[in-house]
Amino acid sequence: MGELEVRALNKDEYSLWDHLVETSPYGTIFHKSSWMNIGREIFDRKLIIYGCFERGDLVGGCPLFIYKSSIFKMANSTFEMSPYGGIVLQVTSSSKVREREKQERDIIESLCNNFDKQRFSRVDIANSPNLVDIRPFIWNDWEYKLRYVYYFSLKDEIEKKVSKKVRNTVRKAINNAIKIKRSNDVDLFHDLFVMTYEKQDREPPVKKQFFEKIIALIESENIGEMWIAEASSGKVASAEIIIWDNKNAYRWAAASHTELKNTGATSLLLFEIFKDLKKREFKEINLMAANSPHLAKFISSFNPRLVSYYSVIKKSRFRKIVESIYHSLNRLKK
Repeated sequence: MGELEVRALNKDEYSLWDHLVETSPYGTIFHKSSWMNIGREIFDRKLIIYGCFERGDLVGGCPLFIYKSSIFKMANSTFEMSPYGGIVLQVTSSSKVREREKQERDIIESLCNNFDKQRFSRVDIANSPNLVDIRPFIWNDWEYKLRYVYYFSLKDEIEKKVSKKVRNTVRKAINNAIKIKRSNDVDLFHDLFVMTYEKQDREPPVKKQFFEKIIALIESENIGEMWIAEASSGKVASAEIIIWDNKNAYRWAAASHTELKNTGATSLLLFEIFKDLKKREFKEINLMAANSPHLAKFISSFNPRLVSYYSVIKKSRFRKIVESIYHSLNRLKK
């Protein structure tokens, strides 16, 4: 590769970034500038998309949200309910492993060096599942965490692919006269979402305004749909927001009525969504949900494929010292 230059992109260069996201195997809907701008607005964080250029061409990059936490200057590639962000790299035409690895390593190292110059106390980057080679981070003194995600293949006959338990639950929902339909009722989804978290004695991570902006984006850019499962009483038993990019569909958000969980509505809803996505010629859907025991138990009954991915963390020396003192004091208290 030629000499690489890393700098913050201007807003009028965001179209270049979005093109890179669409053409790179590492780019997702969560990397798109329109999606990230919602995070910037809702969570009031400064967004910088760092681009890596070779001879004037954008060959890689990484978006970061910058914020203050106490005395620390922090950076994160994602925000609440945005599971992936991080590094996006240009597709290389080389069939040689050595050349391909060198190109990707050079871009990642250039970005890491730039982040060091920004004097962040901590940088958290959650890369997309397709970016499996995180050695350039490890070799540059970054920590990493192993994460998991479920993918469900839509290539096979769906009814045969899911478990017998799911098939029985789907039949139960049909017998319960559950109706599946599309919706754009943000209030309805938000009410179910709040109910879902209240049952777990947890505070919802986002407010209704966030869903309003996401649904508006979905409708304006045709990047997803909201589906609901309605009980015979007219109450909505379950709701799903599915989004997609030019590579994958994603089960982005789900909520259910606490009193109607035993109707089989969620299983039927997902079953019908899978059939619809298959007609649209999607090859698979990212179901997420693999890092939470109770969610994984439900999703695994659909016989999905478990895939690992990584988040990487870089801490400043001062941050490490402060954390070490904090942990030592906590041990002394015990």
